[in-house]
Amino acid sequence: MGLWLCCQYFIFRFTFLPSVIRTVILRTFGASVGSGVLIRRGVRVHIPWNLEIGDDCWIGEEVWFINHEKITIGSNVCISQRSIICSGGHDYRSASLEYAHKPVVIKDGAWVCLDAKVLPGVTIGECSVVSAGEIVRKSLPDYSMLVGGQVRQIDPPK
Repeated sequence: MGLWLCCQYFIFRFTFLPSVIRTVILRTFGASVGSGVLIRRGVRVHIPWNLEIGDDCWIGEEVWFINHEKITIGSNVCISQRSIICSGGHDYRSASLEYAHKPVVIKDGAWVCLDAKVLPGVTIGECSVVSAGEIVRKSLPDYSMLVGGQVRQIDPPK
C-alpha cells in the first residue's frame, strides 16, 4: 500500500503523464483496466486492486475512487471531472463508527456527469445518466437519469 501511495502522489497524478502510462501503472498495482481507456490528470485511486474498468471508458480530471470495496465500471462509461465514486463508509449507529463498506457497480454505457457523487452499495444501470452535481444514494435502473433528485426513465438507444 505504501508503494502505491508514493507512486500515486509522485508519478500517477502528474499532468504530463500520458493516459496509457496511467493505465499501465494501475494494472501494475492490480487494477483491471480494459483497452481504449482514457484516464485524465489528477485521478486518485485509493486501492487499485479494488478497481475494475471495462473497455473504451473515459475517466475525467480529478475523479476520485474511494474503493475500500470493489468498484466495477463497465465498458463505454464516462465518469466526468471531479466526480467521486465511493465504496467505503461507516455505520453511523455504531458508537465506534464501524466500517460499512459496499461495492459499487457502474454498468455499460453509463455517464456520471461533472462533480457527481456515487455512494456505497449503488448500482448505476446500463446507459443511465447521473446529472451534474447529483448525489446517488440508491441504485438507478437501466435507461434512467437522476436529475434534480428525481429518477426519470430515458429511451434506450436505437
